[in-house]
Amino acid sequence: MGSNHRASKKPTWRKLVVYLCAFALIGLADPRWPSFLVGCAFVAAAWGMRLWAFGHLDKNQLLVTTGPYAHTRNPAYFGTFLAMVGVALAAGNVESQRGQAVWGFSVLLCLAFFLFYMPRKMKREYRRLQGLFGDEVNEHAANVPNFWPRLRPWRSGQQRNFSWEMVRENHELSWGVVLAVVMALVWTAPYWSPFKAWGV
Repeated sequence: MGSNHRASKKPTWRKLVVYLCAFALIGLADPRWPSFLVGCAFVAAAWGMRLWAFGHLDKNQLLVTTGPYAHTRNPAYFGTFLAMVGVALAAGNVESQRGQAVWGFSVLLCLAFFLFYMPRKMKREYRRLQGLFGDEVNEHAANVPNFWPRLRPWRSGQQRNFSWEMVRENHELSWGVVLAVVMALVWTAPYWSPFKAWGV
C-alpha cells in the first residue's frame, strides 16, 4: 500500500517470537553452494523490491500508485517475503537431515507469515489508509492485488518517479547491510552456531 509506516520500536512478544525464530533458522543453517547462491539471488531481488518501493513512498502524505505500487499494494511486505524465502533457501539443503529440517522449519515460518502476520498487518494498514485517503484506497484496491503482483502495471494517472532521496528518508539503505550480515551468518553458521555444541 502506498503509505506503509515504520513499525513501532516498542518491544512486544510478537517481535520476540520473530527474533527467536530468525535466530533459530540462522543458527541451524547448513548451507551448500547451489542452494546458497539461489538464496542470495532471492535476497538481492528482495532488497531491490524494497528499494523500489521506498523510493516511491511518501509516507502518510500521498497514496502512491506508481512504480511497484502499480503491481502490488504491499511491495515492501512482498520484498520481505522474498527475503524470507532467500534466507531459507540459503540456509538449508537436500543432502543433510539438518538442511532438510531447516527447510521444513522455513515452510512453517512462511505459513505463519501468511496465516497470522499478514492478515493482522493488512487489516490495520488498510483501515489506517482509508482514514487518510478515503476512496482513493478503494480504487487502488479494486485494481491492484493486495500481495502477489500483477504483471501489467495499473495506470492510475499518477505521475511519480523513483527517488533516492525517498529511499534515504525511509531509512531503507540500512536494510541491505542487515541482509548482507544475515547471509554471512548463514554461510558461517556451521562454524559458530551454538546448536553445534548440542549435537544438532
